Amino acid sequence: MSALFSKKNKIKNEKRFSEKDEVVVGKTEQIGTDSSQTVNPKYYDHLSGESAITGFYVSEKAGLLNGFNQYLFKVSGNANKGQLSKEIEKMFDVKVESVKIMNTKRKIRSVGRHSGFKPGFKKAVIVLKKGYTIEQAKA
Repeated sequence: MSALFSKKNKIKNEKRFSEKDEVVVGKTEQIGTDSSQTVNPKYYDHLSGESAITGFYVSEKAGLLNGFNQYLFKVSGNANKGQLSKEIEKMFDVKVESVKIMNTKRKIRSVGRHSGFKPGFKKAVIVLKKGYTIEQAKA
């Protein structure tokens, strides 16, 4: 056991990494052509040009909620409330009061004797402050 932890092994391991091989932890990556835009790699999947919002969720219940200043959106699987509120405010130039997120379960669908799944997804209810509306959702 003492051979594994000897000083010789430590010196050999240190020599393997030269000054040329630089290890950088937590480096930010740049997106786009503007050099001032840097993104933390932890959030890179959402901010790489893809929106966390997939689209409007259209249903009868969603249409009724529009009258109460609430709008339903289909969102990506790893989106969170803070990110969604910022994105909605930028996209539609409105003020968001609250965000509620729901996960829908996948459903079993069968055609004849073959069965499969209709994929589950995440949807968000966005409540806007009084005086703000999203005109695109009312179409």
